[in-house]
Amino acid sequence: MKPLETSVEQVLTEAIQSEVETRVYYQKMAERAGSPDVRKRLLQLADVELVHRAKLERKFRDTLGKNPPEPQAVTIDLPSEIANLDISRALKLALERERDSESHYRFLAERVPATTELGRLFMELAEIEWKHKTDLQAEYDSSAAPDQFLLDV
Repeated sequence: MKPLETSVEQVLTEAIQSEVETRVYYQKMAERAGSPDVRKRLLQLADVELVHRAKLERKFRDTLGKNPPEPQAVTIDLPSEIANLDISRALKLALERERDSESHYRFLAERVPATTELGRLFMELAEIEWKHKTDLQAEYDSSAAPDQFLLDV
């Protein structure tokens, strides 16, 4: 496997951008909510992404001694089948997004020595996404109707 060529600055910049993109994703999903309660929950998830972004920006400043660059503008186009979302479907989509992020960081962590600054950063980012994923999984598990389980597999 080709060695990974990146820097802590680039990784943190991309992680901040990812939080911005995920926030827009949740906002777009909220526009397709099937009820005010689902819309409210999705907007709460979007707001949590602001907190994640702020933490990563603080880490950027603390680690690199300068402000992070402004994130790029984001446009998210949801597939047409994402419509009239109930809470189970909304949480499942959010869960998939967090799972993908965790997998991405774990994959990158495998490509650098764990004892390096970059290796530790990838593992830290993977653990953050794992925490988001497990929180959403618990919420999904408590919201899904028992007869919905096989439909969501």
